[in-house]
Amino acid sequence: MKNRGLILILTLLLAAGSAFSMPSIMGFRGVNRVLDARTIGANQMAFGLIGRYWSSADKYDDLHYRPIGSTSDTILSVEDSEHLSQGYFALDYGLTSFIEIAARISYVGTYYEFDLTPPRNETIGQWDGVHGMGDIMLGYKAGFTPTPSSEVLWLGLANYFMFAPSSNQTVDCEEYDGRFDDLTPMYTMRQPSLSTGHTSVGVDGLISLDMANVWPGTPLRLHFNVGYSMYKQTVTFNDYRLQFDSTGHRTRTNEVLISSAIDDNALDFGVALEFPTKFAVIYTEYSLKKYLDRDSFNHVAYFTPGIRVFSGGGVVMDFCFNMGLTAFDPEFFDFGHGLYQSGTVDIEDRDQRAPLPDGGTQDWGVSGSIAFSSDLLIREPVTTGTISGMITDAEDGEAVEATVSFPGTAAASAISDSETGFYSATLTAGSIPVTVAAIGYKAASATVVLQADQDVVLDFALVEQAGLGQLAGTVTEFENGDPLPAIITVELEDTTITFESTEDGIFLFDVPEGTWTVRADADEYKFATDIVVITADQTTIVDFVLKPELVTGQVISFDNIYFDSGSANIKPESYYILDNMVEILNANPEALVQVAGHTDSDGSTSYNQTLSEQRAASVFNFLVQRGVPARMLTTMGFGEAQPVVPNTSASNKAMNRRIEFTVLSNR
Repeated sequence: MKNRGLILILTLLLAAGSAFSMPSIMGFRGVNRVLDARTIGANQMAFGLIGRYWSSADKYDDLHYRPIGSTSDTILSVEDSEHLSQGYFALDYGLTSFIEIAARISYVGTYYEFDLTPPRNETIGQWDGVHGMGDIMLGYKAGFTPTPSSEVLWLGLANYFMFAPSSNQTVDCEEYDGRFDDLTPMYTMRQPSLSTGHTSVGVDGLISLDMANVWPGTPLRLHFNVGYSMYKQTVTFNDYRLQFDSTGHRTRTNEVLISSAIDDNALDFGVALEFPTKFAVIYTEYSLKKYLDRDSFNHVAYFTPGIRVFSGGGVVMDFCFNMGLTAFDPEFFDFGHGLYQSGTVDIEDRDQRAPLPDGGTQDWGVSGSIAFSSDLLIREPVTTGTISGMITDAEDGEAVEATVSFPGTAAASAISDSETGFYSATLTAGSIPVTVAAIGYKAASATVVLQADQDVVLDFALVEQAGLGQLAGTVTEFENGDPLPAIITVELEDTTITFESTEDGIFLFDVPEGTWTVRADADEYKFATDIVVITADQTTIVDFVLKPELVTGQVISFDNIYFDSGSANIKPESYYILDNMVEILNANPEALVQVAGHTDSDGSTSYNQTLSEQRAASVFNFLVQRGVPARMLTTMGFGEAQPVVPNTSASNKAMNRRIEFTVLSNR
């Protein structure tokens, strides 16, 4: 037996498994029975349903069986089967980064299947069993790492308490097998009762090692548990002796009521190794419980290989096989009933033969669970941080209302509170330029290297400045003059200040006197710049008209560019539209644009094809003469091949007679 256990432990240490360990049979973060010293994490939660099935065989080579009415025993060789089913609902919650609490409730069904070996099968049924609520567990676990930089080592402590109602439901035997009478509790079973009103308290010391942080490329995690547990169960039943008369009838004699509170103290040991793959964790586990108050059959051991499959949605499915490593004598755990048949038995001997608190070892079992664990959710990586601080007057420390902007980033400007001076902004991690501008104060600036999920405090004490003038103006878009909200940037000698215009495209702010470059930026429009001269105590007005930024694949279509009938000569009323196109193209000097001509269906196909090519060439020439570089343009004629509407009316035909500008590229 020792050699078998040693081989299995060596197998365990050579096997593989984990990065995720949730949930264990105890509810805490762990493997199966073995707990992980790591905690689930602050405000993280896990819950799951766990189902187990066990099967065990009880062999009797010399079973004395006396059929009803017989005066002699028949010696049988039978193999009865025990079936145990367990269902658990477990809940785990992380109070802090280092403490988690767990609760678990269980439902148990235990059944005895008789081997129907003749003549045994002539007088009995095949199955006996009971089912009902099991126990309730409450506990907590604390864990920390003494190696925070690498988290290679975690140490933990788990404490739990379990209790169960005093149902004391037992499996009843329906026949005489040489030891038991009708309706006598089958205490030879590993799990004879749903509950004996038992309670238990346990404490475990936990160690977890992350081998990936010791040997890179070896993602193994090793767990050790050593603990102590105390069990108390109360068993009450009527014991008696059997006597047979000459006709084979039996009677009970020497009946005695037995009641005992049985205390068991146990040492617990467990070791598990986990190995993660891309979508699953493979694990192996060895667990041993040693009962200190039992002289015989005083330990229970299991070897468990398993696999845990997890998803990005936090769902975990677990499947494992449990192999019992401890021998079991089905005639031993009868609470002293067998000893009582042939003589007296004291309460100490009965306690030695009481069923084990955890039901004793099973031959084999399978377990499956489905759970949800919030710490396994795939979350988008944090890419932003926060910059905040106070804007104050450098002389008196009073709060200053100021505009805090971040040139070159997509972040909106922040306005400091006029009463407290506080500002705050969330920005994408990186090197962040920060500028601060307030009326009557010299602009200030700084650069911050912001890490993801970092909070940086950046305060500014502004200095009052004389010789300030005002810069005012509007920002509108080119095609129809609508106002545009835009970012206005002024490049000073020693810094750059940035402001935002209103939704109406209006801006007004103080700027030191001097000659400065002012720039206006708006999404989807080309920036515009101007050089302004700021005079102290005066307002300088500058207006910006922003032209659209051409985007690859963009099509700009005009059906109001007119030509002489049947000709490629452009009519003067079209010049205004084409002049606007000149401005847009000159604002996008890197663009490559196709000029395409289209006609209606009047006339022959070849005639329309030639006419469309000629009209595209006329527009090309017009644009080049107005200053558009020829390298920016290509021409194409499509004739009547691509109508935008059916050529069924005069208005539709007018829409099909058009010039289209297609942006081929814009680097």
